[in-house]
Amino acid sequence: MEFREEIRADNMQIDCKELMDKSGGTYILILNLKNDRPAQIGKLGRLTFKAGSYGYVGSAFGPGGLISRLKHHIKLSRKPHWHIDYFRRFANPTYVWFSKKNERLEHEWAAAMYQMQHTFLPIKGFGSTDCSCISHLFYFLKQPCFHLFQGKIKNQNLSCSNIYDYFF
Repeated sequence: MEFREEIRADNMQIDCKELMDKSGGTYILILNLKNDRPAQIGKLGRLTFKAGSYGYVGSAFGPGGLISRLKHHIKLSRKPHWHIDYFRRFANPTYVWFSKKNERLEHEWAAAMYQMQHTFLPIKGFGSTDCSCISHLFYFLKQPCFHLFQGKIKNQNLSCSNIYDYFF
């Protein structure tokens, strides 16, 4: 019998076979916003978001690792803690790119995203108040491409052999 754990929330499900060891890692959560939307995002204030696809770059190295962080992002948070918790109230996760490499790569991944074609920074300081990155939230004019992202990471001489693409 195969052991399998799933994350279920908001009519979404993740087969977490790759994440069962609860290791930490880096991820990009891809979210979809159906309509333009004003929203209060913590101390960043009241902001307006355009309809479309967004990517949020983060890392998870605490207890529970990636699987716990993804569970947190998929469920709607009653008490928002991070900027993404506020955004998640009206934007729906569609898939995630992640690496279980035991190294914090979120800043390098954010830099790679910033350099990708058709990708823009909608809000300065979103998710990056504890680092020198301009933002950890990105807006895509076109649907983001996993293989283009892998290529960008490879060009930066970062390991990309262990990056996974996971649809909800």
